Amino acid sequence: MIEYYGENPTASQNPFSALFKTIAVLRIGTGVMLLTRHGISAVLGAYHFLWQEHPWEWSKQFAEAGIPYAHLAAPATALIVASVGASWTLGFLTRFFSVVFLPVIITAIIVFTRSASPHLEAAWLYAFISFTLVLFGSGAISIDKLFHLSDRLAGSKKRR
Repeated sequence: MIEYYGENPTASQNPFSALFKTIAVLRIGTGVMLLTRHGISAVLGAYHFLWQEHPWEWSKQFAEAGIPYAHLAAPATALIVASVGASWTLGFLTRFFSVVFLPVIITAIIVFTRSASPHLEAAWLYAFISFTLVLFGSGAISIDKLFHLSDRLAGSKKRR
């Protein structure tokens, strides 16, 4: 797999050296960027929009794009973006959150294409990274690996 290349996979692995031989660098870097650049501000904006009834740019943009129930879809999207960023940063249920994020980012790509937004390239990058994390999982340095979550899921499928 991607965790082991050029070495004996059964040899004892130092987890910190394994960090640079795995998908974890991509996952952590993208998760931190998604969380800090989009997630935190989106969740705070959604909070102020829902509970303090302040105007919010996301809700206006969702309505202009023709997304139904924009006043509900925008806060839900903000919560998904923040959750995905936190999940990728920690490496917790990475594949699940990547699958959840794919419809959101594909919708963003469609909307950004129609509006000729400068954020289209970033949306494509997030889509490719999400697809990559669906295929390869969280990597060697993650909560999934610590608790063997992927091994448990694979083991339960083999027993059936």
